[in-house]
Amino acid sequence: MGHLGRFSGKIIRSIGFRLTLFLVIGLALYLVMAALSIQALVQQTDGLKELSGLHYERALTAAELSRDAEVIAAQTFESILSTNRSVSQEGAIDQDLMELYHYVRKQLTATNEEEQGYLDEIDLWQKPFFASLEKLAQRMEEERLLMGQEQALLNQLQSAAQERPPGTAPLKAQLISQQVISTLLIALKSERNGQLHRLQRSAESSLEQLVDYPKQLAKLQPLVSRTFELRRPVILSHRATLASARKSRLYSQRLTTSGYNYFQSLKKTAHHAAKAYEASAQQAVIVVGVFSIVFLSSILAMVIFIRRQLVERLNHLSDVMSAHVAGSPRKIPTNGDDEISVIGQAFEVFVDARNTAEQRLNQAQEETEQANQQLRKLNRQLLVLSETDPLTEVANRRYFDQKLQDYWQMCMNLEQPLALIMCDIDHFKTYNDRFGHQAGDLCLKKVASALDKTVHRLSDTLLGRYGGEEFILLQANTSQEQIYELAETMRQAVAKMQLKHPDSEQGIITLSLGIAVLLPDGKNSVDQLIRIADDMLYKAKDQGRNCTLQTVPSEDIKLRPSD
Repeated sequence: MGHLGRFSGKIIRSIGFRLTLFLVIGLALYLVMAALSIQALVQQTDGLKELSGLHYERALTAAELSRDAEVIAAQTFESILSTNRSVSQEGAIDQDLMELYHYVRKQLTATNEEEQGYLDEIDLWQKPFFASLEKLAQRMEEERLLMGQEQALLNQLQSAAQERPPGTAPLKAQLISQQVISTLLIALKSERNGQLHRLQRSAESSLEQLVDYPKQLAKLQPLVSRTFELRRPVILSHRATLASARKSRLYSQRLTTSGYNYFQSLKKTAHHAAKAYEASAQQAVIVVGVFSIVFLSSILAMVIFIRRQLVERLNHLSDVMSAHVAGSPRKIPTNGDDEISVIGQAFEVFVDARNTAEQRLNQAQEETEQANQQLRKLNRQLLVLSETDPLTEVANRRYFDQKLQDYWQMCMNLEQPLALIMCDIDHFKTYNDRFGHQAGDLCLKKVASALDKTVHRLSDTLLGRYGGEEFILLQANTSQEQIYELAETMRQAVAKMQLKHPDSEQGIITLSLGIAVLLPDGKNSVDQLIRIADDMLYKAKDQGRNCTLQTVPSEDIKLRPSD
């Protein structure tokens, strides 16, 4: 019994036992608080799911329905205001939006009679609204056809005005003819029937003065008749289109108002649910707060024990250890039968092993540094391989596309032009079929080498293989004249190699090149730049190959100084 009592007393005096006891008590309190917190979170989650899924989601869907109706109407009126609208394209877009509108409408369901009343009102107005849009589209199509005929007539009148009269035509006949054409041009811009009638009488009066000049009369009389016969239907069509637009706008306002009223009803319901959710959350916060105070009190008691029984003794042991590290040995505290005394005894062993450990650590650091240097070297090699075409050793398609986006953004920020040259080896397939793929690969290498030697000293320039026998070059801050000279230099460099090609018109390997130059802004894109260069390349092919083509130089593209 005495031995057992001494053993039990030793356990109780053990720091580990007392610390474990405190930890068990703290853990028990923590588990209780965690269980209550989880219960509160589950309740909050269920309430939040109901609030967001049942109420807010339905309110957002109702708002989206109202917005879709307004967007459909807004797009229709935008097409009316557009100077170069295409009815077929606008109709396709309206169809997509209408399908989206009907899809959103199917997602809405009523949970009470009030909501059902709002949905019935929405269904009441949506049918005449979409019918008015179809009618408006028909009116716009009729107006577009008439305006096309009017534009053709306008072109004919302008041509007639620019024609030089015969040398023998009397001056009076020339003046009357010009007066008639001017009257017709004014008539094509007239918007009132009264003004149009006066212009018609003026034109007919002028024609009566040309009775003695049959050639001028025969030329102008059909134009006069056609002008006034066409202008009146155009005016009527334009007025009909505006009337249909006003009707569509009226139905749109009624439909969006119904949708907005439904949204307000759902918003009110969601607000009441949010209030209930807020009250439940406050109750959960109070419960969790009470148990949090109890838990923190237990933590505070544990901190006091650790401070008095552990921290002070460990600080003394730490000072002794620091003195040993600094080269001023002090007596290590090893008295007692608890864990701290054991630590002091173990420290004596660590002091002896310190030098050996430091040597091993230095060796490990050196080995780690060598491994890191080797890894960085391999990463650099891998980066080069990922950006380079393995056959031609110029930039590959993936890397070129990436840099093209970077160049485009840079030129847009600096307001500098960006040029692109698309190159293609003429009759390369027949060369490959005649001499084999190995000879074809060698030809690609030589062409890439010649192009790279031509451009490798130029700044802001990137050469890449675009695919197959196509190469592509990118250059920033250049003019159309400069990029054309560079393209010609590239073409001549390939021709100077004199690579035999019996199936080519020149008997050697040649290049066809297409050039595109754009000033990047929000109105154009990278795809447009590539498409222009590709179109120029194919035109060069059509014109006999072994040549360079570019678009007509634009005055808007000017070379800007680099910052």
